[in-house]
Amino acid sequence: MELLLSFWNVLAMMAPWLLAGFFLAGVVSVLLPRAWVVSAMGRAKGWRGVLNAVLIGAPLPICSCGVLPMTTGLKKAGAGKGAIAGFLIATPQTGLDSVLATYALMGPVFAVARPLAALATGLLGGIAVDALTRKEGDGDVASERHAHCHCCCCHHTSGKTHDSDAGETPRGNVFLRIFRTGYFELLGEVSRPLAFGLAVSAVMTVCVPANCFATAFGGNDWLAMLAMVLVGFPMYVCSTASIPIAASLVAKGLTPGAAFVFLMVGPAINAASLATVSRLIGVRATAAYALVIAFGAIACGIGVNALPSETVSGISAAAGQEGVTALQHVAAVVLTLLVAVGLFRRK
Repeated sequence: MELLLSFWNVLAMMAPWLLAGFFLAGVVSVLLPRAWVVSAMGRAKGWRGVLNAVLIGAPLPICSCGVLPMTTGLKKAGAGKGAIAGFLIATPQTGLDSVLATYALMGPVFAVARPLAALATGLLGGIAVDALTRKEGDGDVASERHAHCHCCCCHHTSGKTHDSDAGETPRGNVFLRIFRTGYFELLGEVSRPLAFGLAVSAVMTVCVPANCFATAFGGNDWLAMLAMVLVGFPMYVCSTASIPIAASLVAKGLTPGAAFVFLMVGPAINAASLATVSRLIGVRATAAYALVIAFGAIACGIGVNALPSETVSGISAAAGQEGVTALQHVAAVVLTLLVAVGLFRRK
């Protein structure tokens, strides 16, 4: 019973912001046709192409394996390997929905720091890959056919062809299309991983002793951050689902900087996707891509812990909040109903 109560309370704290975030994500998905997004990233070359890919990709609500099929269109549009790498790094780390959910559970500092870190690491990684592969060809486009999505949250990205992708004018009321895209398609994609993240958070809240991680790492931030890289690398978790897990880690004594490392590494890279990434940009470039994510996450984690002590304490306090208002309970009920309706429509 205590587990269920903890699960519901965390969901309720996130729910109002998730509802707002998925509406904004629906606006972006409907009003920015993917054909335009792909062509905009394919036009520029070199560091400008990387910058375009990072700036356009960061707010898109796409997960770390859902982003892989979209790179097919990027290559066909002429995007270089640097732009593809920047897009692969920046896009999964954040999105409009995850930024608002981060604010709900971890406060404004993390909500601002996540997209900034995604932009910085995406730009750095993309430029590094561009420098490594500038003299190489773009490779065989046929290799992109292997970039299929096998995770539970890629339906919107690769499951069907959108009118905007096919060059046709979408029909129907714009608001209804935004509502359907945001609350049925995009919310449906993250509902299972979000439930997993909430379940892990509930188990940690109830079963893990207070200050467990502070004791385990003995105050050694470097060791804690390296552990979060090693935990996040093989574990697929989307940007929204990673938030309740990170909040629980901080509430149980992990430093905010180490939790930030997990928030970056978990969504940005996973072992299952590396083979596909290596076919897209090459083995050497993939090594650079992975190293930029790992070392960039650690550098950002150090930066978070270096913030003024009252700011760091505020992050920990936000992660440990427990009070839930009536409005948050109502939002959680609405969110649950939307997920249920979405699952029913799919069946």
